[in-house]
Amino acid sequence: MKSAIRILTALLIFTCSSVYADVYIGAGGYVTVLNEKISSHDVDDKDFAPAFFLGWRPIELLGVEVGYYDFGEFKGDNGESLKGNATTLVGLLSLELGPVGAYAKAGVADYSFDVKHPTSNYSESKTDPLAGVGLTVDLMDKLYVYAEYIRFDSDIDVDVAGAGLRYSF
Repeated sequence: MKSAIRILTALLIFTCSSVYADVYIGAGGYVTVLNEKISSHDVDDKDFAPAFFLGWRPIELLGVEVGYYDFGEFKGDNGESLKGNATTLVGLLSLELGPVGAYAKAGVADYSFDVKHPTSNYSESKTDPLAGVGLTVDLMDKLYVYAEYIRFDSDIDVDVAGAGLRYSF
């Protein structure tokens, strides 16, 4: 999965010079929320963490995006802690009405979690679906502010909500 994302990133950069397309980069801050049972112990916590992405929209309505989301660190009831992150590949469906736009995204996340218990530690990596919705506001011709909500649907479900800036080339 990670090599597919690297190949897609290279293709996005190469393609933008030869075809009219909206290529963009973005970064933001996200509140990540985890409410799970891990080894029969509750982990109900939230953290603030960054995310970065690169996208390509060959037409205004459709696009593809690769991204990295850091989930932060979560603390459990009995000393458990969990750190996680995900690399994503999503399709984007968007609609812009003047300076305001709305979008939905769906795709896959290659995620990794490190779980620490007082008595043992383990790591989990897997590829699972994600889906999200968001809004953008055009600040200047190529600079946008965005806000979005994403659900990472894995064995360990993570919800993220955040905002940030997106710049189109």
